[in-house]
Amino acid sequence: MVISLALGIVAALVWAQQTKARATVYAQYEVRSVFPRETSPAMYEQVSQQEVQSLASQGWELVSVTPFVYRNEERGSAPTNRPAVTQTYPAYFFKRVKR
Repeated sequence: MVISLALGIVAALVWAQQTKARATVYAQYEVRSVFPRETSPAMYEQVSQQEVQSLASQGWELVSVTPFVYRNEERGSAPTNRPAVTQTYPAYFFKRVKR
């Protein structure tokens, strides 16, 4: 009788564990961002292709590229002949699973 009572308690505990809602487990990520460098006031340097490739070889996955800096210049000497030149410097965003 003691054995059947113990087996009943164990069965009840196992059943109770199975009916509990399980919490969803999400992968934990590291994130990294790479921005253009300001070399002098209002002058920027693009992120090099080698830097992006180096991060990819380290397991970083590129998830987004976003324009970060817009730089406008007016060129030409005549006041009426001044076409604007726009340069865009993108920022890169990476992720990888935490180790």
